[in-house]
Amino acid sequence: MPLSTATQPSRPRPQAPGGGGPPQEQLLVARLGLALAAQGVRYCQWKGHAKRARWSVGDGDLDLLVARTDCAALVNVLHRLGFKLALPPASRDVPGALSYFGLDAAFGRLIHVHLHVHLVVGRPWSRHYRMPIEPAVLRTAVASTPFPIPAPEFQLLLLVVQATFRHSLRDAGRRGRPAWLLEIQPQLERLEHEVPRATLAPTLARHLPEIDLALFDRCRDVLRPGRPPWTALCVRAALERRLRALAGGRPVVAALRGVSDHAARLAGTARGDRKRLAHGGALVALIGADGAGKSTCARALEDWLAPELLVRRAHMGRPPRSALTLAAGALLKAARWVDRNAAKSPWSLRAHCELLRSVCTGRDRYGLYRRMRRFTRTGGVAICERYPIPENAPLVGASAAQGRAATAQSRVATLLRRLDARYYARITLPDIMFVLRVDPETAIRRKADEPAAYVRARAAMLWNLRWARDGVVAVDARRPLVEVVAELRARVWEAL
Repeated sequence: MPLSTATQPSRPRPQAPGGGGPPQEQLLVARLGLALAAQGVRYCQWKGHAKRARWSVGDGDLDLLVARTDCAALVNVLHRLGFKLALPPASRDVPGALSYFGLDAAFGRLIHVHLHVHLVVGRPWSRHYRMPIEPAVLRTAVASTPFPIPAPEFQLLLLVVQATFRHSLRDAGRRGRPAWLLEIQPQLERLEHEVPRATLAPTLARHLPEIDLALFDRCRDVLRPGRPPWTALCVRAALERRLRALAGGRPVVAALRGVSDHAARLAGTARGDRKRLAHGGALVALIGADGAGKSTCARALEDWLAPELLVRRAHMGRPPRSALTLAAGALLKAARWVDRNAAKSPWSLRAHCELLRSVCTGRDRYGLYRRMRRFTRTGGVAICERYPIPENAPLVGASAAQGRAATAQSRVATLLRRLDARYYARITLPDIMFVLRVDPETAIRRKADEPAAYVRARAAMLWNLRWARDGVVAVDARRPLVEVVAELRARVWEAL
């Protein structure tokens, strides 16, 4: 029976706290704010606090600036709340910045906390600038919910400098003003109304003497709608010259990396800035009968993790066929035509070709397994459905266990079966294993396009098993798919 749209898992739509979503106390960011306040950690949310409706539900980063001496305490709080450290690609790593991800069970989405010990503006992966004003920003931070925020004068200073560095040649070539520039106008107007102009000059002179009031005014002026884009680029160049002593990164390397990233996007192999888990990746296996929802759950888990982390999905039951497998399939077709009347003979060419194709499929599964294992060693998460283990060998295992080409009897057949068994013996158990349990009658209703007897036999095989193996997590797949996916997300994140 096809799954109805009412049971399909979907990415929760962002909602502002108090706007019809879960209660405030259930939000992960709210619990994080309360825990940090209880520990007395000196920190603040140095940017992005005007977009609370987005980052509170996992849409965007949560940028926290923390005092160096309190960094360990903040990290301990993150660990207690289930956050996990993730590492960016080596080319995008910036000293003094860490990324942590936590699962917000209320929304089923990952919350990205970008932890800063240094205030860095500009593009962190290319040319960026350290703003040595962290003590002043933390000392003058004002209380807010759920996190403290910088004082208005520092908010205005950081917003103007950061926005000035966002101007690019691409923006200059566009028609109209870029969307990000229009988006920050309300915040700029509010801060200008709150910050007396008389306080700006002393603040700049005391904490950031590289920028005088005249340059600050020029930076603020090019952020107004209607200003020529080329003027903005000139002001950005002037700001870069003033902050040269605070610069980091390598622009030439960044330019070459940009070309490489563009080529990867054209080739469909781009990974962007997706991060890898610092403590290593994991191979997650979904096991179940036909109709258990393995493919749908695997896609849902991939869609959930892919925006932030390195993740791949593989179907072990249907691995990519190698040239050898394609040749064996062609040989089998020819054998069926030539040997059509001798299919039951143990010495027939057709029986041996069927066995050969099964062995080639086992070789392809082993090759796919090796690729997934190598991927997890880089910190990625591999999600594999129809994973071959001894318990489901009759469904996805060696040819002898599946009864394929059982009539082939010869010395060659014996060697082929031995080789086939060797491939499957080398496929070790996954790191995390879920069994999606569904009874035969439910499986028949969901797989109405297949013969009922065939589906019932395969479903009963797994339904009647007692899963006593350590590390196996049984999940009731008879429930609506939304509930199944929610449980899988929570259990996967807990096990990673």
